[in-house]
Amino acid sequence: MTYTLIIDEQQTNTVILPATIQASGQTSAAFGSLVAPCRVISSPRLTDRVIVAHDVARCLSIPFAADVHVFLTDEVVHFGPLVGILTAGFTKSSHRPVGSRSFFFAKLLAQEKQVGGFAFLFGAPHIDWENGMTNGYFYTERGWERHTVPLPNVVYNRLPNRRIEKEETFQTMTKRLQTIYGIPIFNECFFNKWDIYRRLAAHPKAQSYLPATSAHVTQHTIEQFLARYREAYIKPADGSLGRGIYHLAKKNNAYECRFRDESGEIQTALFPTSMAAWHHLLAHAPLHRYVIQQAIPLLAVNGRPADFRVHVNKNEHGIWQVSAIAAKIAGKQSITTHMNSGGIVKTLEEIFPDAAEREIMLVRLSDAALTLSRSLDEASETLIGEIGFDLGVDQQGRIWMFEANSKPGRSIFKHPKLKDADERTARLPLAYAVHLSKTAITEPGALWPC
Repeated sequence: MTYTLIIDEQQTNTVILPATIQASGQTSAAFGSLVAPCRVISSPRLTDRVIVAHDVARCLSIPFAADVHVFLTDEVVHFGPLVGILTAGFTKSSHRPVGSRSFFFAKLLAQEKQVGGFAFLFGAPHIDWENGMTNGYFYTERGWERHTVPLPNVVYNRLPNRRIEKEETFQTMTKRLQTIYGIPIFNECFFNKWDIYRRLAAHPKAQSYLPATSAHVTQHTIEQFLARYREAYIKPADGSLGRGIYHLAKKNNAYECRFRDESGEIQTALFPTSMAAWHHLLAHAPLHRYVIQQAIPLLAVNGRPADFRVHVNKNEHGIWQVSAIAAKIAGKQSITTHMNSGGIVKTLEEIFPDAAEREIMLVRLSDAALTLSRSLDEASETLIGEIGFDLGVDQQGRIWMFEANSKPGRSIFKHPKLKDADERTARLPLAYAVHLSKTAITEPGALWPC
């Protein structure tokens, strides 16, 4: 339940709660990392409002009135939560503080009105470590505004790429937030394909969804994969958007290799032996950072291979749920279904017009994604609240998982019929942040067991 937080200019040193909250013995109020001693009383006249005296609000650096959640510990009343969304690439523009990504973050932050609490955007330069404060970007009815607030209760990592994530500045900052301030961070890092495969392959419920994969890409393993599966993909373990992928196929007595060149054009090369393919194309590639994966003959739509993006989120109870499903159909001659390779997005309704067939596919894809989410969660040492799975259905109807993305892209949501799903995938990370904040405040042992 949320309450409308009102900042009272008449009261001093007091917080007034509805009698239904059942506070008892609390002597302080908290907002983010700040705590201020005050008088805490209850009033039967309040039902859906909490009143904070102006001097208490000032001490806590509460930026403005809003709908909030209230969490109680033995001595403290916590208002919020205060959710920090971590990113990089800030500009000097007050209207577009993160350039072209400003619109995405504005939509995300606007969901705080549905969820309750305060959400803001920040980067490493915006933290004042000496005073434990953050000068963050809030998206309000007036547009983007900057306010100085305490360190947040929880951080949602939306750094734009792996290069920035690996910088020492961010590594040091996230470690300091977690270890010194005890602030949970979810979706802390980009996934590595081999690491995800290794973790899921060890989980009995996930194994059946995984194509054969190896991190040892040599001429010998290429020969083995092509002898067994006839087709395989070689792709960067840390890649995204289909960049740097090779598709290999053994056809008759020749070896075909397809790939996207530096200008983005699909190239096809034929070699008489796997050794020739290896020496001409692959021997000089940084294959120690690649994986080789069994190619799956996919369900085709209008003669073109299709796979499915299944977006899953944890909700306000910390439970995984499917938040969006869309089909991605490969572009002409493309080796993947990515949008930047000419792929197009279709809804399930568009590719399965028969309602019964569509419902069966919806259930099977959802079951697979939820099983994989729970399995990965159990096998991970970090907090995960959102995953974008690329799932395929082969020509016998079996479901396979090709990739899991911890920073899922938004390209499928350009489809006009996925507007509700777009809003849902923006709202649920904030809903999970509320759950995570409450757990960190009231049951810290559940997050960080001794």
